[in-house]
Amino acid sequence: MTRTRTRRFLKLTIGTELRTQLVTAIKLRRGPANDNRDFEPVVRKGHSVKPIRVGIGDKGYDDEDNHELLRDELGAMSIIPARYQDVPIWRTRGRYRKEMKRGYSKKVYHQRSKDETVFSVVKRTMGDEVRSVGVKAQNNEMRLKIIAYNAARIVSLAYSLARGFLLSRFLDRLKYEYPRYIHAAIQRRNELDLTR
Repeated sequence: MTRTRTRRFLKLTIGTELRTQLVTAIKLRRGPANDNRDFEPVVRKGHSVKPIRVGIGDKGYDDEDNHELLRDELGAMSIIPARYQDVPIWRTRGRYRKEMKRGYSKKVYHQRSKDETVFSVVKRTMGDEVRSVGVKAQNNEMRLKIIAYNAARIVSLAYSLARGFLLSRFLDRLKYEYPRYIHAAIQRRNELDLTR
């Protein structure tokens, strides 16, 4: 009987600024592996880029140490749901994990889906496979994909900002000029009605 070898694959963990959907930190490793071990380095890198106000993670990051890192060390709010919902609160260990069992803002937690949007955009625009053969080359390829994604996102944000600015200038101008045009059109109509 021959043993089947476990296939190793590239595992990417990202930290995302949810308002702009820009990637602030990445961690690459070979899978299969537990996501929890990548939490601290990604959070610390992301916090050095932009201070974290609310840290959101899925159940894979449910650990009291992760809550303590965000809340006690970085002064941020943490929303990481507890893994086992059927375990009663009194049997759940950790102050912050118990707090998560009691409840959290679902509206804020569901902002986490924007993180999945980033993965989706990267896969759709740059492909979901890594073509490089060596480990170092694969890591570099993934880093370049994230850099390209961020560059495209910055251009998109700049375009939206410029478009919004120009549109607001147009609307402001229209707000002052529009009443004049309406007044002139009404006068012309009245003049036509008088001549009939």
